[in-house]
Amino acid sequence: MKRVAVVLGALALVILAGLAGGNVLERNREIAEMQALRGALDESRFAADSCKMALTWEQEQFLSFDRRVDSLRTRMESYQDPDQGGVPQEEYQEYLESFEVYNDSVDVWQSRADRLREQESACRALVEAHNFLGDSIRHRQETMRGGDR
Repeated sequence: MKRVAVVLGALALVILAGLAGGNVLERNREIAEMQALRGALDESRFAADSCKMALTWEQEQFLSFDRRVDSLRTRMESYQDPDQGGVPQEEYQEYLESFEVYNDSVDVWQSRADRLREQESACRALVEAHNFLGDSIRHRQETMRGGDR
């Protein structure tokens, strides 16, 4: 009978240790999961911030180029004399050269504008992914706290 009591006592200790150890292992798993999520959040924040900085630089470059294109347009239009019904003959060659430079610039302007829109869209996606991850982490923390009660 004494032997049965010792075996039952040892079995009870093993079960209690397993239950307590399971809780510790689960808690360690949750902590590791949160650390990984926070690392991912930091990486996504860095990506979004870097993208926004690059976008700001690209926007400044685009606006500078836009001013040059506008200046070319103004220069081209300055050759036109409404009183004579167009460009004076003696300035026509210079006008054509300005016109060609302006037309080439407009094509470049359009491709730069398209690239800027694409970059803006990519940055927006990175910011949205960062926000989604942040919301997921908050939700996971609330779930973990709710399980502790």
